[in-house]
Amino acid sequence: MFDSSGDHDPVRPEIALSWKRSRLSGVDPSAAIAVDTADQDAESRLLRAASPVLDEVARQIAGTGFCVLLADRECRVVASVYSDSRVERTIERLGVVNGSRFGEEHAGTNALGTPLEVGRSVVIHGDEHFLDSLKGLSCYGQPILHPVTRRVEGILDMTGVVSQANPLFAPFLARAAADIEKRLLEGSKASEQRLVDAFQRVSHQRNIAVAAIGDDILLSNRTALDLLDTADHVSLRSLIADLNPDQSRLVTVELASGALARVQADRISGADGGALFLVEPLQRERAPIRRTHERAPSPGERLRRDLMRARTVSAAVAISGEAGSGRTSAAADVVGTVDASWLDATRIAFDGREKWVTDLVRAARKRSGVVVIEQIQLLPDSVVPILTELVDSSTVGPKVVLTSSPAGELPSAIAALVSRCALRVVVPPLRERDADIAELARAMMESMAPELRLTASAVEALTAASWPGNLAELRVVLTHAVNERSSNRVDVSDLPEEYRTTTKVSRLAGREKAERQAIVGALKDCGGNKVHASAQLGISRSTLYARMRALDI
Repeated sequence: MFDSSGDHDPVRPEIALSWKRSRLSGVDPSAAIAVDTADQDAESRLLRAASPVLDEVARQIAGTGFCVLLADRECRVVASVYSDSRVERTIERLGVVNGSRFGEEHAGTNALGTPLEVGRSVVIHGDEHFLDSLKGLSCYGQPILHPVTRRVEGILDMTGVVSQANPLFAPFLARAAADIEKRLLEGSKASEQRLVDAFQRVSHQRNIAVAAIGDDILLSNRTALDLLDTADHVSLRSLIADLNPDQSRLVTVELASGALARVQADRISGADGGALFLVEPLQRERAPIRRTHERAPSPGERLRRDLMRARTVSAAVAISGEAGSGRTSAAADVVGTVDASWLDATRIAFDGREKWVTDLVRAARKRSGVVVIEQIQLLPDSVVPILTELVDSSTVGPKVVLTSSPAGELPSAIAALVSRCALRVVVPPLRERDADIAELARAMMESMAPELRLTASAVEALTAASWPGNLAELRVVLTHAVNERSSNRVDVSDLPEEYRTTTKVSRLAGREKAERQAIVGALKDCGGNKVHASAQLGISRSTLYARMRALDI
């Protein structure tokens, strides 16, 4: 880099590091600025807070030759004000428009992406910009932090078509950012008030449970206090995950108590994701038939339905699922109170094939009851024909129940054996059973310490976890929490540190949860080294940082 006299200008360390990150991200200095307007929310919390401040900024910079840009937490430009039309045309010719992406992984070193990367204000002069198209600009970027969470909500940038930034950039932009932060706080209070108002309008109804649930607020009338459990609050939140403000949903659900209820879920506009729920208890015989527009059965509900059917058939049943997902418990559910013989293919390695087959033949000679064979993916090929004959004769001999790893992971001979079973039950992994986690955790805690109960925040944290170890992992976590707690309640602070996730994480959509799990897994594999983790994931380090912030990792 050079100054106007042609002499070498020392590179500031923060600029050198940013250029290094830009090169590692594969940014081309001659590239045009990328634009992405998908999923931009014109009524976002940031824009609501910033709009009046930007109006005042526009008045103050009139005639100065500068512009001010506002980017969201994804570093996309969402608003801009210009001193005059000439500056606006100049900036737009460079490709700077609403939706322009200025994260370092897209645009290299700049006064929007670099402050987001380092978490503080940064000035970028002329040639310090990584993109050639921006080198004629001098810019100052100031992060906007939420006053409560201290997370970055957006970035303010002041830009001029000059070689050096005016020293007054910093205090001017800092004041504007502070004004936006103040309005963000006021907006949070206003959103809570909208939720309270919606609750108060309907909470007087005696025979209907009314609950209003937001990020940091939970309101219930007396009927809701008697009817709804902590697990129900989590289930209710899941009903509005895909609703837009002012949209409603009417469904019939089963509450944690086992009672049926008709639920009207209303997403409240301006309440930052808050929702109002009207819950009307139903008699089971009066429960309406599910309509096609209602919520599809959850994985846990499908499992319970399939197991109920498996108990009534005499034909062979195959149960598959990940390790620790509850295959043995599912098999026990199918067996019920019927006399059963249990064999496990893992014992072949200890007892020998001959003894194991002898035990199998002895169990098969019974004319009734159930024969359960677990871990069939470990069976040697020589045993498969014997088991195939047993499965084929299941309707005239003892009922056969097989358990295995997921179907896609089975050897071809074992997959063929499973295909001969009349009924196949898939036990979903725990990460897909959000609606069941509270009930499962409560049942486990009942066996450990019946006097304890889980708080709502602990249930939400458990629901947000990825659970690669499934039910076995859940039991380990709850055992730790039971031993750590200091009262008769198990709170989120009693959970192991890596399981103390936020409410925001618990409301991520399926794709975002999968992305979060992949990043967390890569970081664990690489011992927390972000350079190695980004390489393993096939993304730049800057992209990894951005996704970690967005997904609250």
